[in-house]
This record gives sequence, C-alpha cells and structure tokens, in this order.
Amino acid sequence: MLDPLGSTSWHNRHLAAFCKLNELLRAESLESPTVLVVGPGGVSRVASPFLNDAAAGGASKIRRLIGDAARYSDHLLRRIPNMPLNSLEPVELTRTLTVPHKLVVADRSQRVLATIARALPQAVCDCVDISREPLPLRADVVVAFNVVCRLEDRAAEGMGHVAAAVRPGGWLLIDDRSASIHLSKYQAFILVAPKIYRHTP
Repeated sequence: MLDPLGSTSWHNRHLAAFCKLNELLRAESLESPTVLVVGPGGVSRVASPFLNDAAAGGASKIRRLIGDAARYSDHLLRRIPNMPLNSLEPVELTRTLTVPHKLVVADRSQRVLATIARALPQAVCDCVDISREPLPLRADVVVAFNVVCRLEDRAAEGMGHVAAAVRPGGWLLIDDRSASIHLSKYQAFILVAPKIYRHTP
C-alpha cells in the first residue's frame, strides 16, 4: 500500500497568514503557546527547488510554468519509496514565529513526520488520520491548510476533529474553501484576519 502522503504546493504559500499570526501572538503575550500543524504533507527534494515562491511577486510566465511542472511531476516523485522529502509548512511557520512556542505536527504519513523530525528536532510528531480519529491535544494555534477540503466524504469528521483541537481563545488557520464549506457550522469561530479564525472563549 502506498504511503498516504499529502502534497505540498509551493514555497511561502501561507507566509502572509504566518506573519499575521506572529503579530497576534506577540500582542497576546502568551507564554510558550502550543502550535499544532495538521497535515502539512511533503514534496520531493528533487522538485522542491523548482516550486514557485508565493511570496515573491512578479514571477515570469516561464518561472510559473516551471513551478507548475515541478508541482505536478512531484505527484509521482514523492510516491517513490525512500524518495527524500521536504515538508515546507512547519519549517516556514517556525522560521516566521518570533515568540517561543511548542510545535506539534500531526500527519497521517510516517514519511512526512520523519522528514519533519529531521528538520525540526524540537517538534513533537504524531501520526493521526483526522478523518478517523481526534487530534492528540488542544492547542493555542491550529494550522490546517488544504487538509479538510481533501478528505471528500469524511470532511465533516475531519473538520470536527480540527475544530475540537482549538482551545477557547485560540486561533485556527485554515484555507478559504474548507472554512466556507465546513467551518461555517461552528459558530464559536470568528474571522479575525484573512484565513485566521479565533475560537471565542
């Protein structure tokens, strides 16, 4: 059976949201908040250098074409057993946050978790399939970009597990598609910035 490895997309795709989260955490003055990243997925190291950088504006058509080609070819490359991987989201988030924090990563792929453990030895890694089981803790911040919307028939269960992992007063970072379809059922979450919701105490 193939490893259930989710895909990544491109470098710095969520940088603006991570920067805003950093502002919110600094303003709140929380002491060592727990940040839980759900389903970050991975990309083959072969394709990673060629992915587009979402934070870099003005990329040429050729550069965008190369990035798209790398992303689509990675769908096959990352499935090859023992293919070295990168997981962009946890590393970029850690690099952006200037407040001391505890990082926890949950993914259903052991390969992704092993990749993250090598890149971020301080991270706690848990193998969890959110479509079938709850997350292992409640966190001050839960990051779940492009995870729930890919669960298809079990998306409601996945969203329930993600929502339950956010402490009252905490923040949920989630993609617009998942939020519009599934998060709207949870009235405790209020949009405070693009792609960032707060769980009302």
